[in-house]
Amino acid sequence: MNDYWSRDRELRFNRIEAEARGFGLRVMEVNKRSKPWGGFVRFWQRVLGDIWQTHLREQRKLPLDSKLLLLEPGKRFSLQAHERRSELWRVIEGPVLIVFGDNEESLHDLEVRPGEVIRIRSGQLHRAAAPALHWGVIAEFWHHDDPLNPSSEDDILRYADDHDRVGEDQEE
Repeated sequence: MNDYWSRDRELRFNRIEAEARGFGLRVMEVNKRSKPWGGFVRFWQRVLGDIWQTHLREQRKLPLDSKLLLLEPGKRFSLQAHERRSELWRVIEGPVLIVFGDNEESLHDLEVRPGEVIRIRSGQLHRAAAPALHWGVIAEFWHHDDPLNPSSEDDILRYADDHDRVGEDQEE
């Protein structure tokens, strides 16, 4: 990665972490190096989860997990699905191209702009990609299907990946 993108990445992650703390959110983890597509900032579950619980009234009793995903320009996640969680994505910076469908034959693209929200059902295939010249930032909220067996980072089934991780148990 060239110096420009390294500095841009560092500044972007620092800004997002500072803004989150400024809003009173408790940052639990910042991962800005180990993901080939970018990284994430994870928040304490109760703080952000309580805010979004009001938007998911019919499912209030199930816990939520929340984080911001930062997609580097021109990068994308693996095509994946989850068995024990659905996800609610709100694009913060974009646009972001989201690919989703019930199986590989039914995949379709959707350009999602800042402020727009998409829900990804448990078991649904999905992937997000940032345009070549712009970062994509997505607020991701995990909705655990079973409070007695909540989803975790090992709940990823990869179908395709630009980074040779199909079959690996890793996040995004």
